[in-house]
Amino acid sequence: MAFTHRHSDWTVTMPLLVLKLYALINNPEQDLILNTVDASALCSVVMILLGAYARLGLDELREFRGMSNLDQILGIASYTGSVVLLCLLMIDLVNSYSSVENTTVVFSFFLVWPLYALTALGAVLFRQRKVDLTYPANLALAKDLVYSGLDIFSKAVFAWHTCSAAFGVQVLGS
Repeated sequence: MAFTHRHSDWTVTMPLLVLKLYALINNPEQDLILNTVDASALCSVVMILLGAYARLGLDELREFRGMSNLDQILGIASYTGSVVLLCLLMIDLVNSYSSVENTTVVFSFFLVWPLYALTALGAVLFRQRKVDLTYPANLALAKDLVYSGLDIFSKAVFAWHTCSAAFGVQVLGS
């Protein structure tokens, strides 16, 4: 099941990625909205888990119109909480990276993250337009293709950036 793999993968890698990004930034003077690097890493785990709950609850397993009011509120609150944490992480990371040379690659990496949330929201909204309660195979395929493309870009850009920082070799950018 793509859901289990995708979210279990990001639940493990996202906090490590956040810790690695802050280690590469090496800007201890930066004031963080989330206070500490460890809190940022923890928030990234919570962000992924809330997003997983929202994806399962609002899209994969249930039809929104058939949910109780409480389930609808929990699903929307989970999605909103996940997006808020994503925004806070991005603000902290972008502000921290603002003093680093060659920020274009890193900013493009950060700015891909919201596309995950938009893809999930788009799928939910598309599915709610359907009259019947079936889950369209083309929707599942389209989401998996978009998520896979985002994963490849995110992980490849981060790997190239890490390689550049670790070995002092400019892989991307000037």
